[in-house]
Amino acid sequence: MNVDTSPENPCARSHVVVGDGITAVAFIENCQLNAGDELVVLGKNASQLGRGVAYAAGERGTPWRFAYLLNSPADDIDPAFAHWLSERWGDVQNIMRGRRPDWLAAAQPLAAAGDVYGVNAPRELYGDFVVAQAEERMEKLRAVGVKVRLMDVCAISIAEVDGMLQIKTADGQTIVADSVDVAPGGPSNLRIDGDDGRFSAPTLFGHEKRIAEHVRRGAEIFCIGGNAAMLDALRLCQSIIPEDALRFVACAPDGEVPPPLIPRIPRKLTKPKLSTGHASAKSFLDEISEAIQIARDQGDEMREIRAGFRAHFLENGVSTYVSESAEARQVPATLRFWLRGGTRDTIVDMHKLIQRGKARMIKGMVVEIEHGDDRARVLIRDTEGKELVHETGFVINCAGAGPTSEYDPLTEHMIRQGWVDKCPVSKGLVVGPGCSTRLPKVRHLSPATTVIGDEVMAMPLYDAHILRTYARRAYV
Repeated sequence: MNVDTSPENPCARSHVVVGDGITAVAFIENCQLNAGDELVVLGKNASQLGRGVAYAAGERGTPWRFAYLLNSPADDIDPAFAHWLSERWGDVQNIMRGRRPDWLAAAQPLAAAGDVYGVNAPRELYGDFVVAQAEERMEKLRAVGVKVRLMDVCAISIAEVDGMLQIKTADGQTIVADSVDVAPGGPSNLRIDGDDGRFSAPTLFGHEKRIAEHVRRGAEIFCIGGNAAMLDALRLCQSIIPEDALRFVACAPDGEVPPPLIPRIPRKLTKPKLSTGHASAKSFLDEISEAIQIARDQGDEMREIRAGFRAHFLENGVSTYVSESAEARQVPATLRFWLRGGTRDTIVDMHKLIQRGKARMIKGMVVEIEHGDDRARVLIRDTEGKELVHETGFVINCAGAGPTSEYDPLTEHMIRQGWVDKCPVSKGLVVGPGCSTRLPKVRHLSPATTVIGDEVMAMPLYDAHILRTYARRAYV
């Protein structure tokens, strides 16, 4: 597919965005296109541009539709979204009324205080907001004469041929472009032996119906991992059966539930004061740990600490403080763990369920799942290296990314070609200044990006606000 480069339109160019999530929308919001140019969006669900996997529309009629919530308060995600949500609060109440767990009851103290901005909204609603933004942007492009094409197809490879970029798709098409922005999702879930069997699922999303069958029959649900996906799994269970009938177990290396992010009025951000010139990652992390403790001693809560450090590191990369690159690249994983977020409502519920004996955390790492006639056997290695066996009803792999995780086909192709690097230290992706790659006129920005040019990111870009910020900066 080529744009019209006839004499009537000699300067027209074609720009391709690969991806269908929020990063793709951020690239589209900032790319500069003129009358006669063409914008092509390639993605599995490009026709629902903006949702991606994270903010997908749930299946109608299922009890878990709208159960999955944002990990942060609405105005931490995007103040414009918080305003959008507030304007539609009556409609939101109608959508959520009568659903289990009782999201409206959890939101009521904030709503009563006039702080709808502070709720952890259903992710599907944020998807509605992003889709509306994407449609508005595309209408503006069409209004000035830009041709816009959304194609529900996955890109698998890219090459430069005669000065143009050629993108191959999974269905055998070749898309020709002058420039390309690649905005894929993050890496795949870490696979564990036996995680796709009679009594297990390799991930939560897409397997809800099968998991629900086991929840309804009263089986204990065992989650591998203590992250946001584990909290989503709990929400799924809560949406299906009464909490008194729940049996829920999660296994994570630290054996802890992350702290809830609770907003307060007036809003406050922790303002860290950090010194430069650190010779090692340990030295810098020690200072950050001390700064976090000082903030807590001064009365700051985790939402304020996390949001404050996030804002600080958006303006000051780790390399500002740790000049030696290999040392700087050791910082993101630890910092992300310390400042990890999670859905406040579900974290609060998890603590209550643990106190009532309906849920519990196991400290350790799952190494294998075996399947019997009517249950699963989970092999766990504890912190001392001893192996334990836990018999359970059904296992959900919520481990998140790991050493054997894979990226989307196009990113894997670009890594093989040497156009994008994997960082052996941070385990994330490395791109050049402005998200550039070694293939000219091609940018790449993923939630797993940890190094952009000379800047080491403080945290991998799992946060929607951070992703949009760096996509915007790529065009400055």
